[in-house]
Formats: sequence, structure tokens, C-alpha cells
Amino acid sequence: MTAKTDHHELPEIMLLLNILLAFFIAGSFIALLTLLAERFGSTIGGLVANLPSNILITMIFISLTRGNPFLQQMIPAIPVGMLIDTFFLLAFVLLLRYGISTAISGSLLTWLALAVLANRIPSHLLWINAAIYMIITLLVWIWVEHRVDIPVKGRSGKRYTPFQLTVRALFAGTIVGSVIAIAHFVPAYLTGIVSTFPAVLFSSMVILTLNQGREFARATGKVMILSSTNIVIYAISVFYTFPLLGVAGGTVVSLIFAVLWVKYVLHRVIFINFSKP
Repeated sequence: MTAKTDHHELPEIMLLLNILLAFFIAGSFIALLTLLAERFGSTIGGLVANLPSNILITMIFISLTRGNPFLQQMIPAIPVGMLIDTFFLLAFVLLLRYGISTAISGSLLTWLALAVLANRIPSHLLWINAAIYMIITLLVWIWVEHRVDIPVKGRSGKRYTPFQLTVRALFAGTIVGSVIAIAHFVPAYLTGIVSTFPAVLFSSMVILTLNQGREFARATGKVMILSSTNIVIYAISVFYTFPLLGVAGGTVVSLIFAVLWVKYVLHRVIFINFSKP
């Protein structure tokens, strides 16, 4: 009877551990990246603020508790979920000029409507989903870059106390932990969509708006539209590396791919574009 009880309690223990990891690790990570965005300007900040955090922890947990087959069923939905996040971020950036309340409500409603639609019309073709996501996201970024007047912002000279950084971590960690808890109870494809809920984007945009103002947040969000592509690169890498290298090895290799994508592809695309007259 003891063994049976342990068997049923193990998933709950793992879920609790995952939520705690999300709360402390992802929350601190987001707070740190937000601080980097404020210190190094909107362009660099937008590039680094979207490195894998909540998706990284979610995939580790799912692989350990549900296995790689479930994880591989989930991953084709991630480009779909990230495409929804592209329109979430677009809505936030465009609506922020009318106030943060309008931006929050409008962007969240956009995400919810598109997530419901995507779940009703599932597509399990990873590479096709990824290609569609990349093309549409690139077109959206080009449109925002050339058609929407959002000037690049430089570094912030504002100093932050440990208390302010702690509040950021608690705010961001709560969002990420809540998303991971919800994702535990839904099927594979929907898990992929829910796991891409824009916790990083949402928390970063709110924090930046409150601390640096609307224009700095909009300038950073504009770059985040394109920098979000590294999440899909990470997910594709996980699809192949987790079965071959295990959770630890696959996580490290996939994170390296995501960083290289940001450094050698996105960084060059964005700064070449900025250098043009």
C-alpha cells in the first residue's frame, strides 16, 4: 500500500518541484534579463530578454514525468503558440500608446482568441509550422520596423534596489509558475500551445512600462517580436537532442543553439537593418 501511495504522489511532488523551480529560477532569470534590457538599451535588451526560460523548465519537467514521446507530440504546437505570441506582442506594442491597461487587456484577449482557434485546427507538422511561424514573424517585424514610429532607446541610468529586483522576480515567477501548473493537466498539443503563453513577454513588457515608460517598452517589444524566434530554434533542437543526449545534454545543446541564433543571426539582421540610412 505504501508503494502504491508513493506512485500516485510522485507526479504531484514533481509538479510542485517544477512550479517552485519556475518561480525561483525563471522569475530571477526574467528579472535579470529585464535589468539587462534597461542597462544596455532596447535593442540588446530585446534580443536577450527572450532567451528560453519558462519553456526550458517546462520541457525538462515534461520529459522527466511524461517521457520524450509525449514531449515530441507537444513540440509541433510550439511554433503555432509562438506565432500567437507574435500577435500578442504586436497588439501590446501597438496598444501601449493608449495606456498599459488597454495594452494588457487587448493583448491577452488576442492571445486567448488565437489559442482557442489554434487548438480547434491542430497541425502536427513541425517543420511546416516552424516555417510558417518564421515567415509571418519576419513580415510582422519588418512592418513594425518600417511602418510604425518607435524609435530605438538607449541605456537607462536608473538604479534599482534589491527590493525592486525581488518584486520583479516574484511578479514574473508567479506568472511562469502558474502557466506550468496549467500545462500539466492538458493534452500534448494543447500543452505545446499553453507552454508558450507569453509569460516572459507579458512580465517584461509590464515591468519595462512601469519602470522605464511606454516608449522604452515599445522599443524593446519591437525587437522581441523577432528575438522570439530563438524559442522555436530551441524547441526544434529539443525535439532531436532529448532522445539522443538525455535531458541534461539536450538542454545544454539546445540552449547553445538558441544563443548562437541570437548572436549570429538575429543580432546581425537587426543591426544591419539599423545601420541603413
